[in-house]
Amino acid sequence: MTKQFPFKIDVRLRRKLDNLIETLEKRDVWMLIDGDEGSGKTNTAAFLLYYFHCVTGRDFSLERFYFDSDAMFNWVKNNSNGLVNWDEAALGGLSTEWWSHSQMNLMKFAMVGRKKHHVFILCIPRFNKLKEDLRCDRIHGMLHMDLGKKGKRYGHFIYLTRRGIRFLNGYWKKKKVRAYAKAVKHGGFFADVDIPLVFSKILNEEEYERKKDEAISQIGEKKKDDKDNVSRQELKDFKKMMAKLEFPIKNTADFCEKSKIPYDTYHGWRKTLVRDDDSSKENGKIGIVGE
Repeated sequence: MTKQFPFKIDVRLRRKLDNLIETLEKRDVWMLIDGDEGSGKTNTAAFLLYYFHCVTGRDFSLERFYFDSDAMFNWVKNNSNGLVNWDEAALGGLSTEWWSHSQMNLMKFAMVGRKKHHVFILCIPRFNKLKEDLRCDRIHGMLHMDLGKKGKRYGHFIYLTRRGIRFLNGYWKKKKVRAYAKAVKHGGFFADVDIPLVFSKILNEEEYERKKDEAISQIGEKKKDDKDNVSRQELKDFKKMMAKLEFPIKNTADFCEKSKIPYDTYHGWRKTLVRDDDSSKENGKIGIVGE
């Protein structure tokens, strides 16, 4: 059931959101929010999703605010018409490995999302952390949270259309400068009305912080479990390969060909063995007949 949006909103931002809502029957909608810590990214994501909720009548819930990309992907692939936020910025980019895994989930989301008609809002510290394919081809609108020269203008933003985002991306690639203001000239606007502080009025802030703390505490454990699972699978695959080897094995080249192990990889293993076990230097080449 639709209802009136109770907060003040920039007229041009409302127009952009309404245009995106009109496309939801045919596709999903992706929006990006970036900016410094404390500039209001999470509050803005809640503000935008609540607007979509009021206009479309879709469910709006803290349950759809995700920190874990696996949990998010599992939900979005099995459901439709969601109002979803993924808040990478809240976790502070804990590790490159964790972020790479999360981006893979975002890519999978992008492939299945169009059929599911979700509204997806992604919060990250800087737009260029997102893979280029995603930031240029999947994002329909972007809000850069700008605290102003004195760093006190909470909720102020610059809005960029897809054309503006592509200019911003090209400028970044050439000069490594995030030229948000220049990008506005190619598609976007400077906000006249800042995003008001609404989070605590529409969501349980204590529950949100609890979810965030839980996500942070689980990331290290999850990464360790993932590594253990990969190691076990690699050992299992190696055992299968060794069991299928055809004997006799004449030399290193024959072993590499039959095992499908690249020669450089095998040579690297041998160097490690020599380093770790002095006795291997005395025994010479190991395990291969006729070398």
